[in-house]
Parts: sequence; structure tokens; C-alpha cells
Amino acid sequence: MKKWFSLGLVGLSSAYLVYGLRTLDILDFSGRPGAGYFPLIIGGLLLLATAVNAVLDFREARQGEMHPLQLDPATEGTAELMGVDAHGLDGGRRFPRDVLILLALLSGFIFLLPVLGALAAMIVLMLAYLFTFNQAELLTNVLYALALPAFLYWLFSIMLNASLPVGPLGF
Repeated sequence: MKKWFSLGLVGLSSAYLVYGLRTLDILDFSGRPGAGYFPLIIGGLLLLATAVNAVLDFREARQGEMHPLQLDPATEGTAELMGVDAHGLDGGRRFPRDVLILLALLSGFIFLLPVLGALAAMIVLMLAYLFTFNQAELLTNVLYALALPAFLYWLFSIMLNASLPVGPLGF
């Protein structure tokens, strides 16, 4: 199943790349990067990543690796000692909660985007996300929460001159 899912992702990545190339111009009339430039880069990288993943999944399936739901007799019992089941999961009880938390955070981000502006809303989202799912790393969380939004703001607002929602502070 995993290898077919990976192959499906390759197909979707290919479709995105082809759609971007067929509907958008890579260069504008003055020879500068146009609207198709970004989908070309993202689609190419996405196709490359999904293709590598699919090749690895097919290679793993061909080599007869153990099925993900089978227990390895050599490690049976050690996973339970670490507080997880044999599949590396805690029985799946936390995943629905985590998905709901992520949906709530993204909903809050969408609400805050026009109120605070893009940069501040991204910082708030990153801080909330990191302190929810990575509570032990205070300094790392703050650094990531400031660095990634700053980079994205620089990339889209300054380098690509894309319009982002502006907050009360002017950015």
C-alpha cells in the first residue's frame, strides 16, 4: 500500500508541475521571472522528492522487508518497556487530538492573518505550534518561531514582491 501511495504522490506532483508549466509563463514580457517560475521550482523539487521516496518504497517492498504491522520477534517486548506499542506508536490515541489541535491552530492563524498581518500571525502560529508539540526546547522554539516567519516574509514580500496581509505595525 505504501509504495502505491508514493506512486500516487509522484503522479500528483507531475500533474502540478505540468499544470504550472502549461498555464503560467515562466518569464514575463520583459524576460524577468513570471508567475510560472515559482510553480516550476516547487513542482520540480516536489517531483524529485516524491520520485526518490517512491523508488525507495518500491526497493523496500522488493527486498521483502517486514510488513509494518508485523512484530519482529527479536524486538518484541522492548517497545512496551519504552511506553509505546511495537509499531512505535502509543496505540494511536494521541493522533486525533493532535489533528484537532493542528486544525485549531491553523484556524486561529487564518483568523489572525488579516488582524495582525502576515509576519506577526506566522510568529504566533509557530510559537503556539512549537510550544504545543515541543515543550522541552524553549530557546529552539523561539528561534524557529522567529527565523522561519522572517525568512518567509523576506522571500515573499521583499524578494518576490508578493502582497501579504499588512498588520497594524505596517508589516
